[in-house]
Amino acid sequence: MAARTTDLSVEDATATAENGTGTVRTVDPPTGATRLVQRRPTPRRIAGIDGLRAVAVLLVLAFHLAPDAVPGGFVGVDVFFVISGFLITMGLLREKARTGRIDLAHFWTRRVRRLLPALLVVVAVCSPVALLVGGDVRVHLDRQVFGALTFSSNWVSIAAEDSYFSALVPQMFSNLWSLAVEEQFYLVWPLVVLGVLLLARSRRAGLVAAGAAALASASAMALLHTPGEDPTRVYYGTDTHVFGMMLGALLAFWYFGNVRTGRPAPWPGALTPVGRGARVVRALKRRRPGVVAGVCLVVIGAFSLLVPWDSAVTYRGGLFIVSLAAALLVTTMLHDSRVRRLLETPALRWIGERSYGVYLWHWPVFVLLTQIFAKQWVEGSGVPLVWVVTVVVTFVLAGLSFRYVEQPVVRDGVLVSLERLARWVRPVRSAPGRGLRAPLVGGAMVACLVLTGFAVATAPHVTSIEQDIAAGMGENGPGEGPGAPGPGGAEVPTVAPSGTPGATSEPSDEPSPAPSDVPVEPSGAPSTEPGAGEEPSASTAPPATGADLVVVGDSVTAASAKQIRALLPDVRIDSAVSRSMLVAPGILGELEKKGELPDVVVLALATNTTLRERTINDVLAVVGPERRVVLVNAYGARSWIKGTNAVIAKAAKEHPEVSVADWHGAVRSHGELLAADGVHPTRDGAAVYARLVADAYVAARG
Repeated sequence: MAARTTDLSVEDATATAENGTGTVRTVDPPTGATRLVQRRPTPRRIAGIDGLRAVAVLLVLAFHLAPDAVPGGFVGVDVFFVISGFLITMGLLREKARTGRIDLAHFWTRRVRRLLPALLVVVAVCSPVALLVGGDVRVHLDRQVFGALTFSSNWVSIAAEDSYFSALVPQMFSNLWSLAVEEQFYLVWPLVVLGVLLLARSRRAGLVAAGAAALASASAMALLHTPGEDPTRVYYGTDTHVFGMMLGALLAFWYFGNVRTGRPAPWPGALTPVGRGARVVRALKRRRPGVVAGVCLVVIGAFSLLVPWDSAVTYRGGLFIVSLAAALLVTTMLHDSRVRRLLETPALRWIGERSYGVYLWHWPVFVLLTQIFAKQWVEGSGVPLVWVVTVVVTFVLAGLSFRYVEQPVVRDGVLVSLERLARWVRPVRSAPGRGLRAPLVGGAMVACLVLTGFAVATAPHVTSIEQDIAAGMGENGPGEGPGAPGPGGAEVPTVAPSGTPGATSEPSDEPSPAPSDVPVEPSGAPSTEPGAGEEPSASTAPPATGADLVVVGDSVTAASAKQIRALLPDVRIDSAVSRSMLVAPGILGELEKKGELPDVVVLALATNTTLRERTINDVLAVVGPERRVVLVNAYGARSWIKGTNAVIAKAAKEHPEVSVADWHGAVRSHGELLAADGVHPTRDGAAVYARLVADAYVAARG
């Protein structure tokens, strides 16, 4: 019996029973002695909250895996924010009512114990795997790990001008921005609550403070957001995205009716609003909370399915409305309804209890898998495989983390949990097989720490795509004039049509040939076409060197700019990262004012936002009917690309001066031509892109 006792975990070795006064009767197994220990009572759980957490994390998971199908699934984070603000503030108010004080040190310690251990495991496991995967997955890993360990990921990313919505850098830990926002809220908000309770001693003061903070934060997001620009600053910023937690905090103050008296209220007696709040709740009960909950779920679901991240509505009131719906939904969880019973189903409760682990693991697992199966993911054939493996691995790891990391540390603390692990790996004579536990577990832990340190220390700071884009940006500007030398001093030949698919007046539905079938003439190589080197006759068109061409493009064009320049040495190139068609009228208008707008205009601006017909009309109004316009369509797993390509195809049908360079058709079956982000070309892909642009230019010249 004594031997068995040494193997028992702490919770098995101590039998506990709650009494009604907040004390715990503990029984020491070796002696059988019983003693009463004062312990903080654990509040009863609110039915439906875990199910609501499950809905939130599943929305985020769906958004990351299938952004085209669930373009607004990121609102799951805002649902999390509301729940966190409500539960944290309610816990602080109950502690003050019960004990007359708020133990800030204990609060912050519990938050660290709840969040940090599982986070450390994720970092220590995924970083070594990234070493094995290779590629660009370790770019900025040092910065990411620093942000993760200091709960400052959001501000670190803002300072580095990272984009949450960009695929240029496949950052494994970019999802930790929301964890940073929450932890910063946990650091500051308890001080505000304590100040309200000590100085004002008024529930109304708490309501005003939380409500004012929520409105200020939502207003800051709306005012600082500029449509058409990257919204990462307003999305990541604690100041501009804390309104969800503040609405949850307001809800807690609204429901907590005994702040002034300080008298403890039994759970859930604390959840009995007073004054106007009581009247609202009575009205809510009369109108059936299930109906209200259903309406709130419909609002959140509709936003998830219909409003993408690049919509101005998202940041100018949209996320605030979703947060209000989430707050009202939390309110309905305090009253019995069919919706609450649905959210209490075992599957949703299981996911909700492990939602923190699911959120931590899903994104690094997904990023690693898209790098491992890069070609299949880009082509689309590997998408179901990546989805299934991501979901399975995520839930397995989240379940293990919840059982063996999160629960033990929250319940017993770090030291006790480590002591339990040490006892588990300690060799025992009566169990010879246990002798392998210590070297295996110890070796795995040391290997993870060493490899994580190496992965962080050697993390690159630029992806291969960024290198190509930076090099391509150096090609911006006009060419050197006729007869410009190519690389190495060799004279660059003029371009003749190559038959590359895609240089058409409208996109083709026919399968494109394999890359080996696409002729790409290397720069500096002598032409093998019949009549090469002959003097052009008077009836022959001038050489197609790009002197009468301007190419205005985004980062896809920048990544291919060197190859375009090699084929068209006199072309004017104007490329920039994250550029959209919205800026094209202004750029072309400036060239027209200077008298520098050539006869052929290539616009490759379909990648970064939804294209509208009115924007095309604005472009054509600037260019005029006497010039030829080539629109390069886009390829990538972005929700707006299909619609944007349709607008481009329609423009080519309606306007005789417009043609389409079908980049989508050229690469849709050739994932090897695209980088792991599925948007930007590899070096070989850039050669195909350049030939596509050159052929479209030659066809437009006639």
